[in-house]
Amino acid sequence: MDRAQGVFENIKTRRSVRKYSDKAISDTDLDLIVEAGRWAPSGANAQPWRFVILRDRALIEAVGEVCYYALFRSRHVAEANVVIVILGDPSAGSATYIQDCTIAGTNMTLMAHALGIGSCWIGAFEDDTVRKILSIPDRMKITALISFGYAAREPRVTPRLGYKDIVHLDGYATSKKSGSIKASMERAGKSGPLSVVRQILGVLLNRRG
Repeated sequence: MDRAQGVFENIKTRRSVRKYSDKAISDTDLDLIVEAGRWAPSGANAQPWRFVILRDRALIEAVGEVCYYALFRSRHVAEANVVIVILGDPSAGSATYIQDCTIAGTNMTLMAHALGIGSCWIGAFEDDTVRKILSIPDRMKITALISFGYAAREPRVTPRLGYKDIVHLDGYATSKKSGSIKASMERAGKSGPLSVVRQILGVLLNRRG
C-alpha cells in the first residue's frame, strides 16, 4: 500500500514547470529519466521511440526559438537545462507508435518529478526547422519535445474535474451526467465571465497542468 501511495503522490503532484533555475541536471539523474522512457510499454514491444537529448546550450536556444503557439513563444524551452526530443519510427512495427512515444515521455516526466526535476511537454513547434537543426531524417516523426530543469519557482496547482464527472460505468450515459461537468468547473473556480478568457489564454500559451 505504501508503494502504491507513493506512486499516486508522484503522479498527483507533478506539474508543468515553465521557469527553470541554473542548476544542472546530473548525468546520473538524466540516465534514470531516459531509462524510465526506455522501459515504457509499446505495441508488439516494437519500442518505436528514439530520444534526441539536447544539453548543448546553443542547440537548446535554437530549438527554443521555434517553439511557440500562435504569437506566444514557449520561452522556457530555451531556459531549460535539458531538452529531449521524442521521435517515433512509423516502420518499427507498432500501429500505435505515437501513443507509445507519449507513454515513454510520460514515464520520463514522472521519473524527473520523483528526482525533484521539473518538466514541460512542448507540442507546438516548427517541425521542419527542428528537423533541420537536429538533422532528423524525414522517416522519423517528431512526436513531442520535453524541457527539463529544476523549478525556479513553485508551479501553481491546477484544478481537476471530479471523479464522477469523467467516469462512465459500463457505457457512456450522457443523461446521468447532465450539468455535472459545469458544476465541477464551477467548484474548480473556472466558470463565469472570466472562464472563456482563461481557457483561450491557456490554449494560446500551450498550458498544461
